[in-house]
Amino acid sequence: MKRLSALLSLALAGTAAAEAPYALREGDILFQGSAGQQADAIRGATNSPYTHCGVVFQENGSLMVLEAVQPVRVTTVAEFQKRSSPGTFHARRLKSPPDAAALEKAKAWGKRQLGLNYDARFQWGDDKLYCSELVWKAYHEAGVKLCEPRRFQDYKLDHPAVKPVIAQRYGSADKLPKEEPVVAPSDLADSPLLVEVPRVGKK
Repeated sequence: MKRLSALLSLALAGTAAAEAPYALREGDILFQGSAGQQADAIRGATNSPYTHCGVVFQENGSLMVLEAVQPVRVTTVAEFQKRSSPGTFHARRLKSPPDAAALEKAKAWGKRQLGLNYDARFQWGDDKLYCSELVWKAYHEAGVKLCEPRRFQDYKLDHPAVKPVIAQRYGSADKLPKEEPVVAPSDLADSPLLVEVPRVGKK
């Protein structure tokens, strides 16, 4: 019985450690998986659990998340995490963060995007933005290229969850601009420039 109790204590301790909050700071990138047709399509196209992302910045002493939904907006870290499907909330940061001036430039650019419409067609223009495009371009303003943009044709467009979304938003697969530059949340998450953010109390 004592051995069983000890094992249970170790298991609970491991769970608590795994669920410890992140020691977030400005510039961190948050990832999540979510529910819905678009999320299913992104998972199918990228083979990744991540369907949405945002970037952390400080506003009036609090850490907030800049994200491209409808429209581009800021939300609390707690709300962002609450929307995440179980096990999909993750935080990553640059191994070598940009200097303060570069970070301020990225923040200023991000604030100018507030209120912009969400780009449901995932185009690379600046009149509308989708989530990973917003994060990529914010960091680009800071002089950091998180990853090379890919093309639509690089993803799994024949996945059963992807086909109906293409049909809804483009009319048919033939009208999809397959050479269009694209960055998915998974592309950012896989960037070799990023590392996992430490948990509170962990080194």
